[in-house]
Amino acid sequence: MANETKAVNLMPTPDKFALTGISGLDSILEGGIPRSNVTLVEGAIGTGKTTMGVEFVYRGASEFDEPGIIVVFEVSPEKVVRDAAQLGWDLAALERQGRVKIIYTTRQVFRQELQQADSLLLQEAAKMGAARIFVDGVVGLIDGGGDGKEQEPREAFHVLVEGLQRDRLTAMLAVEATALNQGRLPVLEESIADTVIRLRMEEVQRATIRSIEIIKSRGHSYHMGRHSFCIVTGRGIEVYRRVQAPRAASRDRAAAFDPSSRVTTGVPGLDEVVNGGYFLGSTTVVAGISGVGKSVMALQYMAEGARLGEPSLMLTLDEQVPQVLRNAKSIGIDLQTHIDRGVVQLYYDPPQEIEVDRHFHNIEQIVKEFRPRRAVLDSISTYGSSLGTQGRLFRDFFHALVALMKEYQVAAVYNHENPEMLGMSSMMGAFGMSSLVDNIILMNWIELGDTFRLGLTVAKMRANPTVRKTHECEITDGQGMRVLPRHLPLAAPAMAPFSSFGGLISRAPERLAHGTEPGEVTGGQ
Repeated sequence: MANETKAVNLMPTPDKFALTGISGLDSILEGGIPRSNVTLVEGAIGTGKTTMGVEFVYRGASEFDEPGIIVVFEVSPEKVVRDAAQLGWDLAALERQGRVKIIYTTRQVFRQELQQADSLLLQEAAKMGAARIFVDGVVGLIDGGGDGKEQEPREAFHVLVEGLQRDRLTAMLAVEATALNQGRLPVLEESIADTVIRLRMEEVQRATIRSIEIIKSRGHSYHMGRHSFCIVTGRGIEVYRRVQAPRAASRDRAAAFDPSSRVTTGVPGLDEVVNGGYFLGSTTVVAGISGVGKSVMALQYMAEGARLGEPSLMLTLDEQVPQVLRNAKSIGIDLQTHIDRGVVQLYYDPPQEIEVDRHFHNIEQIVKEFRPRRAVLDSISTYGSSLGTQGRLFRDFFHALVALMKEYQVAAVYNHENPEMLGMSSMMGAFGMSSLVDNIILMNWIELGDTFRLGLTVAKMRANPTVRKTHECEITDGQGMRVLPRHLPLAAPAMAPFSSFGGLISRAPERLAHGTEPGEVTGGQ
């Protein structure tokens, strides 16, 4: 029985699971594969079928005290050992210890072995205490193999399954799906197998990503849908749960629930404007065109956390870490010292061809381990450029990110480049995420006379009183940003304060005091 996210069956007890040991896969399988299941791994050439099968046996022998057998027909054992070494797996050592055996044979011989009561292969499996077996390339076994005794595929597959299950081996069989029925196994063969895993190479514009999908798995529940995975040199396969998949119930119920604890901004004058700071678990978007100081505000927010000893995390797609450190120094912030102290962490991920499941997985791991109190993401608009804003992918990712930060009660600030320069038709442009965030701060250039001046407006503060007046800001080298008072003293630079104007964030601000020109000092402000 299945719903949108899981296939739900009777859950076996933990000792009846064979953990694959493949990073992320047991989580998708909700605990591994029920023992004695026969698993089909189907996919086109190059999707990673052999790698998955070999890792299944390797992890069993090296981590779970479950010796295993690898059966190959086309690739020599020497190449299997060589390729495994590139992924950090020492199959040769396990062979010497009698914990792994690689059998190089023909399909005809292998099929005959499985049908014999006194099979030498199964005797060898019993002798070494094998609990797992991987057979690489079973198409010839299923279609009869051309030995003059061809069977119907269904009958041949039954014989194969019965032979493997005679000694209760947990089996994984790789099949090149393109060789059968236009890219996938016939329904009859899939129905006989206990577990079916489908691997794909998917084109995304000019990029290619790998995906994994659990089609079925008898005897337990599992997460449905296509998840991403990578084959990483020195580590092996890493599976990343799709970003849309539900996480723990605690995350679904997460919220900014603390009405008293606030996280200060680190920007002089801004705390007074935002009611003393942001709530824990809240989501704040700082929106404005490039150059208005969003990143400066973010760096000051990080530095304030470091000053207070609060773990602070910055996630950036726009600038690499050395450039972030340089920018921080230009406003008097030594982030490297805070990083060395362990109170600040910077994470950069290149936005080109970003794999959203892997990217979110990495963020999730950092948040779980580092436990930040505050975080900055720079920027939402870069995600939009990479993921697109019209479909569900960006919105699902942003939902997941907000829920993650709320679960760990992180006061998160997201920078967003709004392409509108003078006057804003929409606070978040095409992104349409305003309803999801708690606070929105608008930054904009305001043209008064022949000068652009920097304005800040609090457009939204959920569960807070909000005065939607535009405040002037200034950025000073070596000091950063500060929010100026609404009423400037006469000793201030010879400029009329923002309180002298109306319509500041429109395209045509108007002077409220008559008889003076923009740029002149007006008495009594």
